[in-house]
Amino acid sequence: MTKKYYELTPDERLASLHLDQRATTLWHDNQSETNAQLIENYVSDMRIPIGILKDIVVDDKHYAVPMATEEPSVIAAANHGAKLLNNLGGLHVKSPRQTAMIGQLLFYQTADDAIAQFVSANQQAFFECAKHAKPSIYRRNGGLLSVNARRVSPTQVSVDFLIDTKDAMGANIVNTILEAERAVFSSFEANFLGAILSNYATEQVVTVSAEVTVQQIGGQHIAEKIVALNDFAKHDIYRATTENKGIFNGISAVALATGNDWRAVEAAGHAYASRTGCYQALTTWHIVDNLLLGEISMPITVGTVGGTITALPQAKQALEVMAIQTANQLRGIMLAVGLAQNLAALKAIVDGGIQRGHMRMQYRALALQVGATVEELPNLVFKLSQEQQVDARVAQELLTEMRK
Repeated sequence: MTKKYYELTPDERLASLHLDQRATTLWHDNQSETNAQLIENYVSDMRIPIGILKDIVVDDKHYAVPMATEEPSVIAAANHGAKLLNNLGGLHVKSPRQTAMIGQLLFYQTADDAIAQFVSANQQAFFECAKHAKPSIYRRNGGLLSVNARRVSPTQVSVDFLIDTKDAMGANIVNTILEAERAVFSSFEANFLGAILSNYATEQVVTVSAEVTVQQIGGQHIAEKIVALNDFAKHDIYRATTENKGIFNGISAVALATGNDWRAVEAAGHAYASRTGCYQALTTWHIVDNLLLGEISMPITVGTVGGTITALPQAKQALEVMAIQTANQLRGIMLAVGLAQNLAALKAIVDGGIQRGHMRMQYRALALQVGATVEELPNLVFKLSQEQQVDARVAQELLTEMRK
């Protein structure tokens, strides 16, 4: 009997792609028995470099932070921004007293308040159902916190379940409870549309703030331009999109290194940036006396236990490097990295241009692209830095000349 595609081994799937022997060997050599169990139709791993933000001070504690990224200048910028912000005591985190995820039971074609009345009358049933569905989270002092009906449109209602998932990312916990809770709404089955968590975790909004002296940032003129550039991103969606992308250069690199869902983190951040109806920068910078003050706020769902975090050895090692104990600690560190990343980017743009520093990092990638060996790399990078204009053709010509 012919196997279905998902039933094939990784090497059998590779064979079905009809690659040449060199390519097949490369894919095979990057396989992992562990990762083969995580996704369907697995064939190989894609390796992403992990670098270290050497020192960032968050709530008076020094952290070395692993960051996974392929973009050359990200980690250098994070280190530069952190160094600036560490000078006056580092970054400070304000977290909610209790964090929670939101799960939704969605109902449609309903125009009256019957569902809201039902929710109000059946609170005890919801809590009993949740405890029975996921007893393990209750053993960790988590679980269902509240249930409320929220009208979304004249014919749509979301029943929102607030669930404390403790130090887990929590998607599976929330969805398991929601599926169980659906049975409680059996009388509304004809109106039921779906059960799913929301990645817009508004009960997990974290704020990180820091300050740097005007002198350390390059003087009053540079500080004022940083504030003006950040303000531009409060009014222009084109600038705001790029500014927030730079912030997520840092946040997402930490999320990826620690096995967290960077896509969920970014989705929540972008939604929060639009909460006023106008998409804006997530950070705010302003000057008070002789200080440049920065702040970032956004909902952020991460975990330190369970799921892929437990399954991926590198994720566990990254958390060990930071000596992370709780998800709240990780939230604060990730946003601290995002704020440091933002400061470095804004300073680079207003003080000489982003491309100057960015290209120094890009030269190494370009040298590798044209075939330079590790031994040839330093010399070729130096030669590229002396050129007025640089592209792959120039790099290839310089490498050819070096080899004569």
